[in-house]
This record gives sequence, C-alpha cells and structure tokens, in this order.
Amino acid sequence: MMELPFSAERNTISLPKSSLIIATYNSLEFLRVVLETALEQTRLPDEIIIADDGSREDTAALVRKFAAGSPVPLLHAWQPDEGFRLARSRNNAIAASTGEYLIFIDGDCFLNRFFVEDHLSLVEENFYIVGTRVNIGPRRRDHVLRTGHRRISFWSWGTHKKFHAIRSRFLSNFRKKGGMAGANFSAWRKDIVRINGFNEIFEGHGGEDWELASRLERSGMRRKKMVHLGIAYHFAHPENPRGDGDRISRIYADSVDEQGIRCKHGLDRAVKNGINILNNKTLFDQRAHQKGA
Repeated sequence: MMELPFSAERNTISLPKSSLIIATYNSLEFLRVVLETALEQTRLPDEIIIADDGSREDTAALVRKFAAGSPVPLLHAWQPDEGFRLARSRNNAIAASTGEYLIFIDGDCFLNRFFVEDHLSLVEENFYIVGTRVNIGPRRRDHVLRTGHRRISFWSWGTHKKFHAIRSRFLSNFRKKGGMAGANFSAWRKDIVRINGFNEIFEGHGGEDWELASRLERSGMRRKKMVHLGIAYHFAHPENPRGDGDRISRIYADSVDEQGIRCKHGLDRAVKNGINILNNKTLFDQRAHQKGA
C-alpha cells in the first residue's frame, strides 16, 4: 500500500462508539474477506453487524465462526429472501445496532486496515461522509481469493480507479467533490434515525443510497467527500440476478413526508419489531454464544 505522510494532525476529539454494517447476500467468499479485514483494523469498530438480505445457512455458519473469535460483538441480522431488498436489510442492521456512529460497507468489498480509523477521524456534527472504492478486476479478484494476498497499491495489476488506492491525508484535502456511494459511507445514527433510515420502497438494484442522501441533505446535513482515506476495494462480480436489475430513477410522491425528509416506509418498521429482530434465531449474537446460548 502506498501511504503518504499526513499533513495534518489526527482528530483528537473523543470518538463515538461505532457500528460497522456490512451488507451481504449469498457471497460467502467475499464476506469472508471483508470480515477478515474488518477484524484487522488499526481501530476496531465497537461492533460489526451483517445486514443479510436472505442468504443461505452457510452464511450464518460463517458468521458464527467469525463471531466465536471476534474481539467485538458480531451480529447477523437476516431477513427472508424475497427479492433484492437492500434498503430493508440495512434498516434491520441499524435497528440492531448500538453505536452512535454507523459505517456502511458492501459485502463485495474489503477494507484497508485504516478504514474505520479514517472514517472516525473525519467525524463531525451535521456531516455525513462518503468514501470511494478501488475496483478489483476479475483476474485480480481470483488471485486475492485464491492466495489471500490483499495488499493493493497504486501499482497493483488488475485494478481500476488506482488513484483511490493512495492513502494520504494531504491529498485528501484537494478532492472534496463527488456523489453518494452506499457501498462506503458513514453517518451519525441519530441523523439516520431522524429521517427514518433507508426508504424500503426501493427494491431491486440501485437508488436507495442516493435517495437517503437527498433526505439527509434536506434535513440540514452536509456531505463530506472522503478520497485517499477510508479506502475500500471492490470485487468485480456478475450482476445480481434478483429483482429486475434496472436502476431506480424516481421517488414516489407519497413515499416521504411533506418536507421530503422522513420516508414513510423505513427504519421505524424495524425498530417497532426490534425485539423480534434481536430474539430471532437468525440473528446471531456473539455475547449469547459466549454464554453457551
């Protein structure tokens, strides 16, 4: 990894308790890698929650295996496979979380070892953070999965968006613009709760992250673009066949309140059923496992 010296001192404020939320669906090899890198962080999240959109039992078995040796609670928030319902699965994970600050990553990515530390170093009231990804092509993907060699730099073969692989706080000061990417972003939990989380009318691939960002910003939040920090590496893979595969490009007029801030079909559904979520046998809790439950 090419890592250039920082030009500014690290954020010295008291850091909030953090929850790392990982979205997944029947991607066992990818999930294994992202969990390995999540547990190799220079600063561990205070808990890790798998937002599972209906994976098979082998995913639950993998989560149990990692949870048994994890130094932080590792939870598995699962819902039945009824199509591509990423927004709903993320809301399940948010409802199960206890962190003050939520960091989101997709399960087809893996993390630079400073990923969590970098997100938390930029935490600020009234802001949410959007990161970037280095794309890993098919040959490099297969190499990583086969050998376990995950060290990626600007010079690595089989990668795209190489400039994003350079970790540098100095360079990060010069690149402030960019759109929303649900695969790598973070926000205060209270701000996500205030807008009622992800809009669950979004089913199928795409749209739910941009719609969430638009409501965050209408509520008064500002976007902080993070480039050259909080680096994630995205595996190339075939398109998920579930759903219609079309990107959603419209928001239904009756899906949000009059101010366009709070969605009508969102997090409150998961919060209302929170006891059921937390007690459901498909939600694996490391602390219960350690007690022999």
